[in-house]
This record gives sequence, structure tokens and C-alpha cells, in this order.
Amino acid sequence: MVHKDASILLNGWVGRRTSGKKAYTFPFGFFIQELLSVMSCFLVGRAVLLDHIAPFGIALFAVLLHKRKGGFSAFLAVTAGCLSIQISLRSARYILAMMLFAAVWQYIGKKAARWSVFQTACTVLACLLTVNIIFSFINGFILYEMLIGIFESIAGFVMVYIFSGSTDVILDRKRRHLLSGEEMICLSIFLSLIIIGFWDIDILGFSVRNTFTIFLILFFAYLGGAGVGAAIGITAGFMLSLASTPDPALMGYLAVCGLLAGTFKELGRTGSCIAFFLANILMAFYINRSTHTILPYGEIAGAMLLLMLMPKKAVQYLKGFLNSGLLLSDVQQYYGKRAQELTVSRLNEFAQVFRHLSKVFGRITERSSAVGQEEVSRLFDMVAEQVCKGCPLYRSCWERDFYNTYSNMFELLSKCEEKGFIEEKDVPAGLNRRCLNVHRLIEDINVIYNTYITNLKWQRKLNDCRQLVAEQLEGVGQVVTELAAELNMDVRFRKSMEDAIRLELDKNGIHAKEILVLEKPGGNTEVSIIKPACNGNKECLNLVEPVISKVLGKAMSLQQKECVKAGKQECALHLAEARQFEIITGVVRKPRKENSICGDSYSFTTVKDGKYMLALSDGMGFGARAAEESGAVISLLENFLEAGFSQSITIKTINSILMLRSREEMFATADLCIMDLVGGKAEFIKIGGVPSFIRRSDKVEIIRQPALPMGILEDVQLENISVPIHDEDMIIMVTDGILDAFSALGNAEQALADFIATLDTVNPQELADSIMEEALYHLDGEARDDMTVLTGRVWKPF
Repeated sequence: MVHKDASILLNGWVGRRTSGKKAYTFPFGFFIQELLSVMSCFLVGRAVLLDHIAPFGIALFAVLLHKRKGGFSAFLAVTAGCLSIQISLRSARYILAMMLFAAVWQYIGKKAARWSVFQTACTVLACLLTVNIIFSFINGFILYEMLIGIFESIAGFVMVYIFSGSTDVILDRKRRHLLSGEEMICLSIFLSLIIIGFWDIDILGFSVRNTFTIFLILFFAYLGGAGVGAAIGITAGFMLSLASTPDPALMGYLAVCGLLAGTFKELGRTGSCIAFFLANILMAFYINRSTHTILPYGEIAGAMLLLMLMPKKAVQYLKGFLNSGLLLSDVQQYYGKRAQELTVSRLNEFAQVFRHLSKVFGRITERSSAVGQEEVSRLFDMVAEQVCKGCPLYRSCWERDFYNTYSNMFELLSKCEEKGFIEEKDVPAGLNRRCLNVHRLIEDINVIYNTYITNLKWQRKLNDCRQLVAEQLEGVGQVVTELAAELNMDVRFRKSMEDAIRLELDKNGIHAKEILVLEKPGGNTEVSIIKPACNGNKECLNLVEPVISKVLGKAMSLQQKECVKAGKQECALHLAEARQFEIITGVVRKPRKENSICGDSYSFTTVKDGKYMLALSDGMGFGARAAEESGAVISLLENFLEAGFSQSITIKTINSILMLRSREEMFATADLCIMDLVGGKAEFIKIGGVPSFIRRSDKVEIIRQPALPMGILEDVQLENISVPIHDEDMIIMVTDGILDAFSALGNAEQALADFIATLDTVNPQELADSIMEEALYHLDGEARDDMTVLTGRVWKPF
């Protein structure tokens, strides 16, 4: 608190220059801090309890010296405080004890590698005890005085810990943002001692000391609530009682006032002040049975005025220090975020492993290609070894006339590559004249070349397999990376909402065991509750759902309306934001005329966050093979979207999987409609799908988006088409077999839209059947391709 180097302050006063270019201005901030520090030491040095005990100055001096934040100026301030009360031997004892501690610190503590708070406290106790024993023998041994000295030494030991906790908060105020309960009590004791150190000044008949004490209680109660207000009231009352006439009732009196002031902190400063004032009147009637209050109204009014004059920014800043709920919430947020980061990190590590394996297989394939190019040179060696090695002209051909022989052999191999074999007429004339074993040469070259071709084919197949594995590993790595990115979303835990829900449920007789409130990106809120089973009384619908909707201020709905916990001890409830729309669907399919299996697949199901999926997929071709491909797409769509993955990640992942399944052509369209029944919006994604239709009250909208099917290109380009949905809208999705049937009328899309506009039904199944019947009518009753119609009707239930 008091800077150890006083010369810095002196340099600031005189405006000393450290260079010829720049001059220091007067350090107002540093000067104010030092002034407040010196005043604190002075006032604490004046604090006396029970008219005899005043070890507070030496304890504060020792703590500042230990933290290397004070020195000679702190010693002078505490000394001045002691002497301002009375110049006597008692004051000399404390000054001598400080000098003794300073000597121990200078020669032992300062040089120690580590000097703890415990060692500082023990040294203060030893110094006070030594000085008290010396003065006791000088003045004549009196047992009472000796006991007071021992108690004072123990108090000094305790005060070192108290001042250490409070000065940590003050000295590190720029880094600290939260106070523990122990630090709050230490700080209140420190401030109480400063208030006790004030002279007993009266202004207009009201005590300044009492006014500041009431302000301290009011301020902490407003910042921290009922518990903090009561604790500070007890602490301040205890310290004031020890500083004057002992009054145990004063502690309870101030505790009740602080308790009520903190209870009404939500009403603002005015509410806390009025609550404190009314508590004062109530306690006066309870204790005195009269209108004479223990605390004068003028002193309370002065404290209220000080609280009302506190700057709003300062109050908000200090309020954060006492918000213990925020600390717990931050800890939960930290651990939740940390667990999320660890999961994403591990997934990214797995992705890197797959990518590394892919590169390893790729390098093996490249090396294999290089080896294949070296096989040509090896062929010449094999011919020379098997055919020419025992020939008398070997040295003449392969040493003296090497270049001509090599050229002739290369020409023969070229003929082999061109025709697949060689004959005698293919042998160059020069080689035919020189070679003694032409027929054997031709036979061996054909055998060697056929063997080479066979090996080369198998080598290429092996390289293809390795390349396929490399591509698959790269694809798996990409899928894992995308999944990790999807998991890395910002989810917040709402502790305040959990507490509010727990309280409201308890008021309704429901004692929740666990409550978890999550806020996802986009503001979507989810609530999970574990509560005792109600044995089929439907507490979840009749009580829990309305209570949570009231607390959160938005309509919430149970995700599972039916009771599935009958006979169990506990129920696990999951609530999400209520949907403003409901949906009912219809579907009809027709396989190609000579097949019994339809190659189209479909799905309609509820997915995460109040969304509903309508999906169609048309596999390449027809029959079982097409059904397998389209079924795989639909199955993956359901699994990924129900797990909460985004549409873009889902489509890209499915495309990668189709690319990895085989090198054969396997294509499938994906026609997707994701309806947000909470927000009232529909998103269409079409990967090779034909247009969809929305029948509204006055028109039929055509939703089209040209794109290639999945499984063709490695990178799928997604463009979402987002449209609002209204009450009584009808969604119609079809495959190309339906649209081709209407092509006989000209523009197939417009013809189908015109036909939909003529249908007067709100039943989605009837609508689907009518479209299928009309399509078959235009095809003379025979389906020339797989045909599917998927419809959905949305409406507002309230």
C-alpha cells in the first residue's frame, strides 16, 4: 500500500527529468493511493479495543513489510496513530514491537528464500509477547496485565491473517474480480478498524463513526444480498461493541438491519435503504418497547445519502466482487467449455492420423509407379541373361555393339507392346543376320513380355487399391474434421434460470433432483429435469411445463408427451421451445412397371431444436440397386440430422461416404426440406432433386435448384432456399418419375403446379394420391420410372 521507494514519490513532486526530451508530470493517481495508504495505517494505529488492546498497527505494518508494499512511511503512520491517542508507555510498547519486527525482517525474513504469512504472524506474536513481558517486569508483575499481554499477542497473530486477506484484495484490485467469503469478512474487519480509528466526531449531534458503520453495512447488503448484509452487520457490531461499551444486542440489531436491507436489494438502493430504516424501527419496538431507536435517524439518513451518492459505475464494478453465483456459473462454463475443447481436439487429432495414413499410402503408390518405369530396363537384362548369356557372340553384341543391340531389342519390345507378341518378320534385318538363336529369342521375348504385362496388371491393381485406401482415409479424416467443427459450438449454462426453476417447482410441491438449462447458438433454450416419479399423475404436463414456461418467459414443451416412467422412482424430462406449427404428412410410391422394388426412398421425422424433416432420394437406375443407394442416403440423413448436425455438414459427409463406397458409379439425389416449426421457416436443399411445390391459400410456389446428384463430385455446392411457412401451407415433394409424367402437357413444372392448384383438399394423403393418379393417367396407367410423392400440411394448433 505504501510504496517501498519513497524517492519515486519525491521525483514525481519535483518533476525530475530522466532525459533531455521528456519530463514527468505530477503523478496524481500514485499520490492519492499513497495518501490513502498512509491514512489507513494511521487510523488502524489509532484503533483500540476494550481500552487496552491495540495490536492492529503492528500487524498491518508487518503485513505490508512482508508484501514489500510498505516501509518507513507505514512505520511513521502507525506510530503517529498510536501517539495521537495518548503519549504513554503503552504507545511506546507498540512502537518498540514494530522496531523489533523490522529488525527481524531486515536480518532474517528479507533474506529468506520463502517467508510465509504464518512466519510473519508468529514473528508478530513473539515481538508483542517479548515487549509485553519486558514492560510487565519493568512496571511490576501483575497477572491481569500479563494475561492481557498474552491475549493481545494472540490477537496480533490473528490480525496478520485478517490484514493479509484484505490487503490482497486492495493491492491486487486490477487483477481481482471476485471475493471469497473469507476475504469479504477480512475486508469488513479492516474497514471497521479504520472507522473505529476515527475521532469520535459529532456533526449536528450525530456520530460520524456510526454513520460510516451504517453505510458500510448498507453498502455490503446492497451489493451482496441478505447473507452478506447479516454477516457484515454482525462483524461491524462486534467491532464497535469491543471499541466502546460491550453491547451484544448491538450485533444482533445491526445483523437484522443488514439482513433486511440485503433481502430487498432487487428494489435498488432505495429499497435497501427503506428496508434498513424499517428494520431499525422494528428492532426498536422489539428491544426497547418504545419509539427510542438504538441508531438515530439522522445517522441512518447520512448513511443513506452516502449510498445514494455512490457513482453507478463504481457500484456495478464492486457488485461483481461479491457475486458468488457468478463464480459458480463461470466455473461451470469453464469446465463445460474445456470438456468441449478436449473433445474437439481429440477428434482433430484422429483426423490428422487418418490424413497422415492417407499420405503414407499415397507415397507408397508413387514409389510403385517409379518402380514400374524401371521394369523396362529390367526386361533387357532378362533377355540378355536368358537368351544371350551362353551365345558365342554375347560379348560382340552386348559389349562391342551395345547401342545397336539395345536399339534392336527396344524395337522388338515396341512391337510386342503394339501387337502383344512378335514374329520372325518383326526382327530387324541387322539383328536377324547376326543372331544365332533368332527363334529362341522370339519365344523368350514373348514369354518375358507376357510375364511382364501380367505383373504390371497386378501391380496396377495393387496401386489402385492403395490409392483407394488413401482416398478413403483422406475422406474419413475430412468427415471427422467436419464433425469436430460441428461439435465446437457455443453452449451456455444458465445457473440463474436453474435456481429460479428449482424455486418455482418447489413452491408447487415438486422437488427436482437435477435441473440443467442450456442456451444454444441462435437463442434456443433446452431444459432437462430429473424429478421423483408422479405415478402417472402427469405432473410433467400439468405443472412442470407451465412453471418452466413462466420462468423462462417463453412457451416450452415436453419432447415426449407420453409417460414412460410408470413404476420407476424418477422421471427424466426434456423440454424445448414450443412449436408454433404442427405438421401431418402423406406419401405414395409406385415402382417401375417391371419391378416390384421402388428405387426411391423417403423419410419424414422430427429432428433437433423443434425442426421437422421431409426427405426424398432417387437412386441411380431402378430396382434393388437404386433402392439400396437411396435408402443409404435417407438413413444417413436421419441419423445425422437427428443427432443435431447442420444440413451442410450432413450433405457433405454423405457425399464423401458415397464417394468412398466404391469406384463404380453410385449416384443418388437428395431432396431435403427442413421445417423450423418454432420459428416458422422452411429450408429446401436440392442435390439433383426435381422442383418442389408449396400450395398456399392463393397460389402455388415452385422451389427449384439445379445441382448434380451426390456421389459424383468430391465437393458438393450447397445453396439453401429459405421460405417462410404459414398456417395451412401444403408442401409437395416429388421424384423425377412424377415430373416426367406431366411433361406430356408441355412445361412439366408448370403443369404440375397448375394441377396442384385445382385440388381442393387439406388432407396430405389425399393430395399425394391425387397427384399419383394424375401422373399415371398421363402414362396410360404404367409407371415408366420409379415414382414417389411426399406431402405435408402445416397448421397452427392455437
